[in-house]
Amino acid sequence: MTDLDPRALRHAFGAFATGVTVVTTRQPDGTPRGFTANSFTSVSLDPPLLLVCLAKTAHSADVFATAPHFAVSVLAENQKAVSGLFASRAPDKFDQCAWTPGPADMPLIDGALARFTCARHQLVDAGDHLILIGRIEHFATAEGQPLGYFRGNYFSVGIEKDLAEAAAATKGSRLGAVLACNGGVLLKHEGDQLCLPLSPHPTLDSLTAKLTALGLAPEIDFVYAAFDDRSTGGHAVYYHGQVSVGQVSVGQVSGGQVSGPLPPDYRIVPLADLATARIANPAEAQMLARYADDFRNGSFSIYHGTETTGQTRQIGA
Repeated sequence: MTDLDPRALRHAFGAFATGVTVVTTRQPDGTPRGFTANSFTSVSLDPPLLLVCLAKTAHSADVFATAPHFAVSVLAENQKAVSGLFASRAPDKFDQCAWTPGPADMPLIDGALARFTCARHQLVDAGDHLILIGRIEHFATAEGQPLGYFRGNYFSVGIEKDLAEAAAATKGSRLGAVLACNGGVLLKHEGDQLCLPLSPHPTLDSLTAKLTALGLAPEIDFVYAAFDDRSTGGHAVYYHGQVSVGQVSVGQVSGGQVSGPLPPDYRIVPLADLATARIANPAEAQMLARYADDFRNGSFSIYHGTETTGQTRQIGA
């Protein structure tokens, strides 16, 4: 034993968000066995290897340690019940879910995003766990969103829209968008200042309907910023996207003209002018400065925190 607090260490390990898998095999008499595991990773492409970790205290530890083959099914976001089933000690797990015998007669979970059939390559003794390394002999994939696991809770990668709208529904909250167009960003006049387009109701559909009614064609990509706004006591959620407005030429913030079918009070502000534009909301001004940097760097990030301080997480080009 060490001086490390096991509970604190488990919590620290939980900071790494993972997918969820079901690992399966058969006993010598042919009875299927399986357990839920999020300690799964790819190891090598040449040779094709993967690994899963199995607690030595698991009822099926001896079976998996000696089985010549095993399989891994990567669960989809709608398979939370399957994960819970195989994490339990129910004796009839395979009677309560849909599965199919695959190569080497390995049980494969129906509806999984990916399914790997492996021959046992190596078994490594590692503390209170066994590391089971498998050589992949067959695999298959399907379209869909994965089931995620983070600090003891499930999450779905594809539900950020629902989460954002739930947050924005709080009193004092707002939902808007940073919409790129022709090298600039769509902004709306608010007196002698500018602001980002906001939804009349805290839903993405409402924001899209509002912009479409103005003759615009928005394409929303992902949540760009989500933060607590202490000035209003609510949440602020902003999406990233693009907007098409026909043949638009980018004008200046003050004095310039923007041609094309822009609605009244709306302007396309060039990226180079965002830093000096009169943005009504300080949080939006800070966000637009970050957007300009992201655009120039060709890699976008998600912001979360408060209206003044927070963290960004890079999400890709």
